[in-house]
Amino acid sequence: MRQFPLVLALIGEDQTVLLFAVVLALVAVSIALEQRYHWASVISSCILCIFGGFVLSNVGLIPHAAPVFDSINNVILICAIPLLLFKANVRDIIKNSGKLFALFHVAAIGTVLGVLVSYLLLGRVGDAPQLLTLIGAGAVGGTVNCIAMGTVFDIPSVVLDSYVVVGNFCVGILLLCLRLLGGTKFVRGSLPHPHTDEFEASVDREAMAASGKTLSGAFWGGKEIGLKDIAMALAATFIIVGVSQVMADWVVSLNPPEIIKQLFGSVYMMMTLVTVVCATVFHKFFSSIRGTMELGNIGLLMWFCTIGISGNMADIIQHGLLAMVLFFIVAFVNLAVTYIGAKLLHTSWEDVACANMATVGGPPTVASMSVSFGWNKLVIPGILVGLWGYAIGNYFGILVGNIMGVPSLF
Repeated sequence: MRQFPLVLALIGEDQTVLLFAVVLALVAVSIALEQRYHWASVISSCILCIFGGFVLSNVGLIPHAAPVFDSINNVILICAIPLLLFKANVRDIIKNSGKLFALFHVAAIGTVLGVLVSYLLLGRVGDAPQLLTLIGAGAVGGTVNCIAMGTVFDIPSVVLDSYVVVGNFCVGILLLCLRLLGGTKFVRGSLPHPHTDEFEASVDREAMAASGKTLSGAFWGGKEIGLKDIAMALAATFIIVGVSQVMADWVVSLNPPEIIKQLFGSVYMMMTLVTVVCATVFHKFFSSIRGTMELGNIGLLMWFCTIGISGNMADIIQHGLLAMVLFFIVAFVNLAVTYIGAKLLHTSWEDVACANMATVGGPPTVASMSVSFGWNKLVIPGILVGLWGYAIGNYFGILVGNIMGVPSLF
């Protein structure tokens, strides 16, 4: 992967503490705004983090890339996901994610249809075939699948790099679109929305108005969390991630078939399996730990900051405009197909949004969306179907690449 060009930033990439301070301050300000102002609550803290990071890096306060941001991506993000799974058990997952799992595959088909529509409209423009190959993999799985396509097809590194940055940036805009669509009369009148209703009913609106808080502020209000809870949560998640990494590396060392590597050779897949098994077998212990959702959400918001920070305006202008257009064509065709699938499956708007975001955005994004929108029962199913997308995304990308006629490296 190409490195970002050196830029003159006020805070250097080697100033670790200051860069952590900027990221954590941005997270804190985003949460405070979301819980105090209605406009910020509509936008959500995750989108505020993305756009805040983008502004700070492009005005020259902080660099676009630094070891601190790598540590957030490689450690904090990975350890945040198990924290969101501690309250899970297999019975709850089967009960709550059946239709979402089916709808995820409808959304994946929507991605392929969106790619074909984009190819018919803009297939002869610039690097559209290569970009659509990346989108075909990434809008079912995630960035990992995009990078995998770069090892299968002859895709210039500048095309791959620009899409990774632009694609993650566009996910933030898509989050805002889903937030706004969920409040429209059309969506509220055409599909059930039980998770939104439950969230809105769970807060005391009179008390909220008196305190000047938004729905998010009321939902994330003061909760009893002890020192032992924080210690147990952090210890458990680091142990699970560490053991899962060792197990995943061992699976890869055996050189098994590709599908086995996809399912068990990734730390994301393995830690999800380990956490769900632990949360099911030791349900009383894991469900008794308080504050796991709060800690996990902070980790995800830190990761969203790095997405925005990595967005180099010069690269986006030079290489990313076509990628943005193709991304949104595919994303909205995906959404339309998923909406039709929800009508046929008699499921909810929240399932539509989660299936769309699990394919286009991936596990961390759908988890953060569910948390920030107050759909707590969809956090775990959303992560699980998003991780399933990692396993099958490469195959969709290979299918699309061959349809587009992109030269293979083999």
